[in-house]
Amino acid sequence: MTKKSSKNIKTVLEILQDEINGDVSAALKKMAPDYSMTWVEERQGKIFPSVSSKDLKKAMGKVYKIKGREYDIKNIAEGKDLVMIELVESYPDPKTKKVYRTPQVIVLEMKNGKIQTGRHYADVDLAFLHLTKKQIEKAFKGRKSSMILK
Repeated sequence: MTKKSSKNIKTVLEILQDEINGDVSAALKKMAPDYSMTWVEERQGKIFPSVSSKDLKKAMGKVYKIKGREYDIKNIAEGKDLVMIELVESYPDPKTKKVYRTPQVIVLEMKNGKIQTGRHYADVDLAFLHLTKKQIEKAFKGRKSSMILK
């Protein structure tokens, strides 16, 4: 990114790094008390699965323990109390070590400098194809990464 990042963008990038680092407590500090996240997809027969602050810590414990996660940030856009981030999330399957790579867009609504709610837009079926970085890059038509978080 060429210009100085806003506080909201910094918060979003920091929470992604917290996930990579497995730091649930640091991430929770960046979320509003009434936080919720919705996945805009169908998963196991449920349309638009979501997690809210009441069951958040348990859900985060499962996700944050995965080692080797990487975020290839393609674009970040910001509006009033809103951050949208286009990225490729990659992480190895803990059992098979095959790498899941999923292009996605995350829309995050902010309140008082914290993430209040968000939506993940992704075709999760792509992750199960275990696409290579070269295959993923075809979607971006030569667009270089803004940054890579590891």
